[in-house]
Amino acid sequence: MKYEPAFFEIFLTRIAFLFFGRSVYQGFADRLPLDGGERVLDFGSGMGTVAYYVAEKLPRGRLICLDISERWLNACRKTLRGYENISFRHWETPELIDECFDVVYCHYVLHDISESELKKVIAVLAEALKPGGVFAFREPLYEGDKIKVIKSLIEENGLGLKESRITDIPLLGNALENFYIK
Repeated sequence: MKYEPAFFEIFLTRIAFLFFGRSVYQGFADRLPLDGGERVLDFGSGMGTVAYYVAEKLPRGRLICLDISERWLNACRKTLRGYENISFRHWETPELIDECFDVVYCHYVLHDISESELKKVIAVLAEALKPGGVFAFREPLYEGDKIKVIKSLIEENGLGLKESRITDIPLLGNALENFYIK
């Protein structure tokens, strides 16, 4: 996996975040099961649009923002400057510390990953969860075939569906939000 966004894509994402951050990203962050002391992984953090709202909910916790793109990680550092409970990691090898996260989430990321890579990614993310940990994702509903693959791979990795809902996201349309338990 190798991807670097165009600077224009980063600019457009920043504009969307400034004008629609609360309605698009905060809603997802608010549904994550957080009490304030968890270890959380944001896989495919981009410029930190969801992480911005998650970081506020972790006064005693830790957030790791992980992305395949150095450009996105640099944008993420700018978005989240001022928070001391965040680390930034580049996805170079699919290795994370086993069973160390209470929550792992992905926001509009998994549908962009090839099926062969997705098998590896989901296996690594599932392994990274503590027993009882939560894996959450939000994906565009128009990606129905890819969502079926994602759900199947998650379940193959031993996670059970806890909650599922369809929501309407401003600018993005309908999306599926699923929450799984290890």
